[in-house]
Amino acid sequence: MKLLKKYRYDLAIALALVLFGLLAYFLRNAFVFDFSREDLENFVMSFGPAAPLIIISIIVLEVVVAPIPGFLPALTAGFVFGSIQGAIYTYLGNIIGSLIVFFLVRKFGRPAAARLFKEDRLEKYSRAVARHENLLLAFYFIPLIPLDILTAAFGLSGVRAKKFISVILLGFAVYAAAFNLFGDYLAELFFRLSLV
Repeated sequence: MKLLKKYRYDLAIALALVLFGLLAYFLRNAFVFDFSREDLENFVMSFGPAAPLIIISIIVLEVVVAPIPGFLPALTAGFVFGSIQGAIYTYLGNIIGSLIVFFLVRKFGRPAAARLFKEDRLEKYSRAVARHENLLLAFYFIPLIPLDILTAAFGLSGVRAKKFISVILLGFAVYAAAFNLFGDYLAELFFRLSLV
């Protein structure tokens, strides 16, 4: 029950995404949406050179401000830009955002971190980093916990910046590739189903 309460927002978002997907699938013929994946890509690319910058900026903001779950921009990048370009943009956005959080918190301390994250969660993650630093660094490869707050906890810790940067450079490569391959797959599936 504690686990359910702890992840209730994540579960609600996942459920909403599934319901939205099912609704879109069943109502796809009720509305006049005659577009393909190429049409969507053309729309996004109509922003010209700003299109990649927009997705990178959204990911940076998600990491720093964290109003939306991190996997949504990553999946969107894969969906719109394809697995290779989407992975690159996701990677860059996560690296830039994580470095901003890490060095802001490193420079300005707990008051800066407290402005970005709830104090009780920040304290919980800070204690965990103090006890299990190397184990928690592994979560940058397979993000099963919120990495933005974990990054702030590492910024408050004594972990060397060089070690942190090395881990996120490698870890986010795996993360970006996985989420964007999945986003690209979802795009193919969505547009294939919408033609049925």
